Amino acid sequence: MSKKLFLFSALLFGMTVALVPACNGDKCPETCGFGICLEDGACDCDPGYEYDTDGICNVLIQSKFAGIYTASENCVTGPYLVEIVTNADVTKVGIKSFWKLFQNQVIATVDGTTLTIARQEPDNDNFFVEGSGTLSTNASGKKVISLNYTVKDEDPMDPSTTTCATTYTEN
Repeated sequence: MSKKLFLFSALLFGMTVALVPACNGDKCPETCGFGICLEDGACDCDPGYEYDTDGICNVLIQSKFAGIYTASENCVTGPYLVEIVTNADVTKVGIKSFWKLFQNQVIATVDGTTLTIARQEPDNDNFFVEGSGTLSTNASGKKVISLNYTVKDEDPMDPSTTTCATTYTEN
């Protein structure tokens, strides 16, 4: 191999190595799970995931919300049960028996401890819902979701709007 070809190859290799992003050696964990390692050694989690106790992106945010809850609210008589289930989209959950009326799941986006219900028509019957809530833990260690939402009956002959405040308490 000629000296010029060797020097050109060495220069090209050196430039390639310099352009490839890399973590700072021992600052990065062996893996970030569902995330990427940043130059400062921290993991940046993919949407729908958050850190475990080791700083690795292994916790599905939706799993924090999943469970069976007793719903108490200002627009439906008596408490009733709802179930929050995981969704194929890791940034979403489904809420079964929402408003003690909907037959199909209401889909909500989760982010940290926030739950957001984008405007949707779960049962294709002119009833639309939207709202938001937050997840916390009560003194007994049970999950509690405080949720405010609006249900609109958009029947052109008899439209109405109902605004509800509800609390889901884990069973």
